[in-house]
Amino acid sequence: MQIVDVTELGRRVRALRLQRGMTLKQVESLCGLSATHLSEVERGRTSPTLGALTRLAVALGRETAYFLEPEELPEVAVHRGGEAKPETLGPSLTSATLTGGIPGSQLTARELRFERGASAAHREDAGDAEQEALYFVLEGEVELRVGDETTRLSHGDALQATHALPHVLSRVGHEPARVLVTSTRTSKEPA
Repeated sequence: MQIVDVTELGRRVRALRLQRGMTLKQVESLCGLSATHLSEVERGRTSPTLGALTRLAVALGRETAYFLEPEELPEVAVHRGGEAKPETLGPSLTSATLTGGIPGSQLTARELRFERGASAAHREDAGDAEQEALYFVLEGEVELRVGDETTRLSHGDALQATHALPHVLSRVGHEPARVLVTSTRTSKEPA
């Protein structure tokens, strides 16, 4: 595996610190590395240990990989309409992923499409209570059951819930429905 050299590592650390409007002392207080050592890292004179780099990454709000990958990881990812290849989840239900362009991102977004006709439902099992999901109805009418509570949602409605309870999304009637689903995930999950 190829990784960046100390000069490029230092450039990235300095650029990100300045972009965040932070002083060396502020970063020092967040990650435990001395301002002097951070200055040496930024000037490409030394490289931190992997543990120190991980603490530095947390202090600067980035994944450790951002500082190690040969190519700079993107800050922005654009998804153009028609690029996503829908995945069939059932006889009249498809899902198109709208995220995935920023490595290490903790946000996922997908569009669920309930086609006209047969009934369909989408289920997400209970998970980490710190994770959240937002459901935004783009078209049609759906019911969203979170645990034992069911809510009917129409075009323009949104519902936010933690993943502490299971979620079941169902179309109401036989007309098409489209729902934008955004979720957070823990940094332990694959992007």
